[in-house]
Amino acid sequence: MTTMEALLLAKDKTTTSEVLHGLIEDADGFVLLQVAAHANTSTETLDILAKNENDIVRQFVAEHFNTSVETLVMLSEDTHIASWVAGNPNVPAEVIHRLSKDEDIFIRISVSVNPNVTMGILYSLSKDEDENVRAAVAKNPKLSLDILKTLAKDENEDVREVVAEHPKMQEKS
Repeated sequence: MTTMEALLLAKDKTTTSEVLHGLIEDADGFVLLQVAAHANTSTETLDILAKNENDIVRQFVAEHFNTSVETLVMLSEDTHIASWVAGNPNVPAEVIHRLSKDEDIFIRISVSVNPNVTMGILYSLSKDEDENVRAAVAKNPKLSLDILKTLAKDENEDVREVVAEHPKMQEKS
């Protein structure tokens, strides 16, 4: 099979998980990226791709909804990939908690918008020293009104603007 044929298969939304798995053998980087991003890619294939040397392939694996918890935990240890793991709704609570304390603001931002982040973590991140993290917290749709009210008084204008646009603040008006 040519690289072009493999790429077309990897881009086809109807390609099965079995065919996608077969494409990862001796595939070029573009094919691997498409397989890692494909909705039909199996957990087993993603587990293999998680060990690929290409950071972008691993980023797609970290974001994928079929990625196993074990693989997400492993990828969360990789500083180049952790911010993508932090946003995955399937990441375990203990990993979200650990990543919420990471020194990298992009990781904390990703934690802030994770749909499964706890209110306690959102509260802690609402006090973050970085205004971008606080603004990301203000974007979380499940954020409590109490935290929103606190962020509405934030010293940073951008944070206050994000709060003003939050649906719960719109309901309040």
